[in-house]
Amino acid sequence: MSRPPPSQDDETIRMLAAQHVPGAAPAAWRASSRRWMVGGVLGVLVVGAGVGAALFAWPEGSLPPQRLGPRRLVPPLLRAGLRGPETLFVLTRRDEQDEADPPDSPAPRERIELLALALPDLAPRFAVHLASVPRGSNGDAGLIGEQGATVWVWLGGLGAVSAVDGRLLADQAGIAERNPSVPGLAQAARGQFRLGDALVFEAGARQAWRIDPRDFAASPAAGASPRPMPALNAAAPFGQGAPTAFRVAEARLGAGWLGLPGAEVKLAAPVAPRGPGTRFLSPAAPDAGARQALWRGVVRMASAAPPGWPANLPDRFGQAERLMDVAAVPAVAGLALAGFLTAGTEAPLLLADPPGVLVLDGAPGEALGLLRVDAAGALAWRVALPVARLRSVLPGARHLALAGTAPDGREMLVAVALADGAVVAQAFSA
Repeated sequence: MSRPPPSQDDETIRMLAAQHVPGAAPAAWRASSRRWMVGGVLGVLVVGAGVGAALFAWPEGSLPPQRLGPRRLVPPLLRAGLRGPETLFVLTRRDEQDEADPPDSPAPRERIELLALALPDLAPRFAVHLASVPRGSNGDAGLIGEQGATVWVWLGGLGAVSAVDGRLLADQAGIAERNPSVPGLAQAARGQFRLGDALVFEAGARQAWRIDPRDFAASPAAGASPRPMPALNAAAPFGQGAPTAFRVAEARLGAGWLGLPGAEVKLAAPVAPRGPGTRFLSPAAPDAGARQALWRGVVRMASAAPPGWPANLPDRFGQAERLMDVAAVPAVAGLALAGFLTAGTEAPLLLADPPGVLVLDGAPGEALGLLRVDAAGALAWRVALPVARLRSVLPGARHLALAGTAPDGREMLVAVALADGAVVAQAFSA
């Protein structure tokens, strides 16, 4: 595949561009890989610090002067696995109309852009104009994942964008031309793509193809990859932001246990699990206005006899996990709608250096609080977040990225330093 040459004074771009292995694609595909032509797209505009500006494939000539509205955040969030500073990717939409249109006329189009932001300060690295689409269309637009310095994007069709500077690498038609033996790839729908060890296209029953992000060559997903694949970063799960979204009531750190029961609950060892699995608390969300406290304990194997089983009777119940050595943590109490932070799964996020977890709490409609506690429940830091509802959580080794809604309805992008809880936020329109 033919790609624009990297900047001669940008060693990072040169290094990552060298990771992409050129394929023996025909000239027609090489041309198509420089376009994005899906669902009414007008063209692609790249504007990046240090990479200059370029205008690709405008079918009707130069872009007339435009009037743009404020950006609106489009989850999910995506973290890139590039060397150097951590990079966060997010899609935005904004109203777009010709500058010559009457000022009070409704915008007929929306501009969909890819933003690359440095963590933890959310400083812009580049902004890419992916497409201009009819207003309200392409509602399923979103980021899929990043691998090998390539960002996979869905925008009415599959596209690949450089994670280094936002250059368009290929569209779905170009990738299909690169792989003529893969049936249906050119007409594939969003639901036919998933993530495995790479982006995987489900062509049909027991027909799945892995797409290498470095040269866009497909290989059967059922077998081993023809060459080692780079690390894959999936986009973060996201939702509408329910009052207890992205939190669970208890966490396990090895044998250690932390839980957030209601303030009126008094745990007494041994505590048996509730139903199958190893949950020791009710999974039901606390009532609005109820208060919670932090408890700690240790999970050990102990007698599975029912509580109060007489010591003078034979114990034929065997051994099972029981919660022992339970104690309240007085320093963390009075929480509301609290839970251990998750990334959209049933398991909480577990931190390292030192081991610990994050606790999210906040009354409905109020700004959320975020606490870091260690494995014994000791409080490391506590901060206020500028969001009342959380819509997406993207964990990282040093920084946590969050998308949510502020109490006043604005959409917020938030970065939290895990070491000390420092918060940086950027607001978008609702």
